[in-house]
Amino acid sequence: MGLFDFFRKNSGTDSPEELITKRWVPNSDGTYRDVVRKHDSDELAARFGVRAFETWFHRLEQRLGQSLGRRLAHAALEHEEYMIGLGGFPKPSGRDISRWNGTEQDWKSRGMGNYSMLEDGAEARILIENPASASLCSGFITGAWENATGKRHRFLWSQNTEEGLIVTLSLDDKSIPSPKRSAIGWPEPTSVISMPDDIEESWEDLRIDSSGVWSIMGERRMMVHRDLILRFEEFCLPYLQSIEEGRQDMQWPLEDEQQSIWWTAAADSMRETFFESGRHILVSKPEDWISIARRHLSIEGLGAVKSVKSIDAHGGVEIQFSGCFHPALAGGVLLACWERAHGRRGSLECTFNSGAVSLSLSPSVAIAE
Repeated sequence: MGLFDFFRKNSGTDSPEELITKRWVPNSDGTYRDVVRKHDSDELAARFGVRAFETWFHRLEQRLGQSLGRRLAHAALEHEEYMIGLGGFPKPSGRDISRWNGTEQDWKSRGMGNYSMLEDGAEARILIENPASASLCSGFITGAWENATGKRHRFLWSQNTEEGLIVTLSLDDKSIPSPKRSAIGWPEPTSVISMPDDIEESWEDLRIDSSGVWSIMGERRMMVHRDLILRFEEFCLPYLQSIEEGRQDMQWPLEDEQQSIWWTAAADSMRETFFESGRHILVSKPEDWISIARRHLSIEGLGAVKSVKSIDAHGGVEIQFSGCFHPALAGGVLLACWERAHGRRGSLECTFNSGAVSLSLSPSVAIAE
């Protein structure tokens, strides 16, 4: 029985909360498995606070000195087309979007908001209420529309507080090839297993606020596949030249200079966003980092730590991941944790050793013994 069949069969017995928790299952590598999209690494996802994601995104724009909204939207469109092709939900079909039952279930369980048709003429106008992200939702709805109509479209979006997000779509004669699978540029665990016993802890205090909107501990959240982040990164790379502001001293085992720029900007944006959240981090011994990572990475699907060792007398540690959603995002969170724990600026160096991602966190300046 397919998962959509499960949704349809149990829609009268399972609560909306259960339909979310049964789709997104914790993995042993600290990510979430999307049980709809059973296709190796393409099913991996993480959970983001909607406001935190937007803050991270705007800080990324500031550090790179570029407007990235349309690149994120086009990455979302390409991602949506690719994920629809993997199956799991019935594909959207026809111009009557009220009949896209599979897409509706998908949006609700991802926390993207709700959509409806405003006008279907020479141009189609779709209203998205409570969008998790204007760029993401514009790309997602365009990808679904193109799949449903079998034709490419140009799209524009506008947003105001009264009407929500309005996406305008018009026919485009361009021929664009179907998206291919995203490449992952770091070591992956050889085997990952689902951890259904962790579901209750991972989804504690889940609340459904409205159609397509849910929160945890009062904060609106959404699920984002790693494939989307990788496509967004790829859309950004050709235009990158330097980091305009923020830190520039993070080290990555990458040959592509533009990719190193993106990873540094992404990590530093995540570091600042997490640091300002005001979390209290206490470290008394290196092994504490395993539980810190579980609390601040694994619970959100950003990865899990396998081992930790001390590298200096000032709190420096080398952390090896058992799995990682994206080294830059996970690294930014852990660097923020290190700086909050030790009250000083830290440095980050990432390496790929023994088939695993490792991070070294230490003081940014030498401290006298």
